[in-house]
Amino acid sequence: MAAHPISSHSHNAADLAAVLTNTNTTLRNASLLSALALVQQLPAMFVEAEDQRPVLEMDGDPLAFSHLIPIVDMSLLKSSDPAVRASSVADIAAACEKFGFFQVVNHGVDESLIRRCETEAHTMFELPLDVKERVHRPPGTSFGYGANTWVNQTVMHWAESFHMQLHPKSNIREFSGKLFAESDPTKFSSTVEEYMGQIEKLARQLLELLTEGLGLEPTTFNHYVENERMMSMRFNLYPPCPQPELAIGLRAHTDPHLLTILHQDEVAGLQVHIDEKWITVKPRPDCFVVNVGDLFQVLSNTRYKSVLHRAAVNGTSKRLSLACFLNPPLSATVEAPPELITAERPQVYRPFTWGEYLSNAYKFHPAMGGERHERFFLERS
Repeated sequence: MAAHPISSHSHNAADLAAVLTNTNTTLRNASLLSALALVQQLPAMFVEAEDQRPVLEMDGDPLAFSHLIPIVDMSLLKSSDPAVRASSVADIAAACEKFGFFQVVNHGVDESLIRRCETEAHTMFELPLDVKERVHRPPGTSFGYGANTWVNQTVMHWAESFHMQLHPKSNIREFSGKLFAESDPTKFSSTVEEYMGQIEKLARQLLELLTEGLGLEPTTFNHYVENERMMSMRFNLYPPCPQPELAIGLRAHTDPHLLTILHQDEVAGLQVHIDEKWITVKPRPDCFVVNVGDLFQVLSNTRYKSVLHRAAVNGTSKRLSLACFLNPPLSATVEAPPELITAERPQVYRPFTWGEYLSNAYKFHPAMGGERHERFFLERS
């Protein structure tokens, strides 16, 4: 295969801006997503800046870095020995303080349900583009089908995505009805709703465990996930890329959310920034990958870390991930509790609402100077 000339980043930005300013969402998505079907040449707008290109190392021991992103056996939390349970809670807290990421096994989510949800996701992505466009994601909105685009990005992600919401008001059955109008919409919607319901149960359990790990009563933050809570999921599909060494599936970012619970298939791609290195999280079918979002970093007064991560692509296999996000109501005020504010660890962030934070979250690239967080620092006299 002939090497594709690497366009300048400024040229990429100009090309991408021309596409993103197209107010016809259908044409815009078509122009971006049809490129994913190319097999020989990477379009210029997908060529990542040289210093941002990921390297996907898959050789060697697949568990070589398991010690960096701990795997927690949740069955130990049910132990009759208080010391065993306390040790597991401490392991989770330590992982969130150091890495912002951990993995869980024996999590209680039905394995067959995970497989069924993955099957439905693949079925959706395999629909013709004109059918997927029935649920297209208009500019400036969060839910529906389309390309992952950020306000300030200068390169296109090599991926397509579908974002749905279960709470506070589900749009899953509406989307399913449009996508599968010619078949059986309930098969998709019932599977997705059941899956998200089990993930939400797991997320609430983890929320209490992480809260306990801070030395607080486990229910301290439960009011954030009661009435009008927000629970959403994004399917991400990363097709084989003709020149994966030049592209990015999802650029480096932190999640603005409270908690993210991710299931990735057997194809590697998730990378986490640890100790100034990018570490590939080796897929394990029995694991969920859990990471702290910006909101939990705020609630913990920075004890827990919201850490940069990204998605790499490869040239041979498509990759699917299912990412679920737990969040408070838009009107909820986010503020660290007084127990976590001390002379040694003064309050870092001012109080703000989740809606206020969300409206700013994707306007500032978190890998470019931390503007997202800095806008909410507490002003000191």
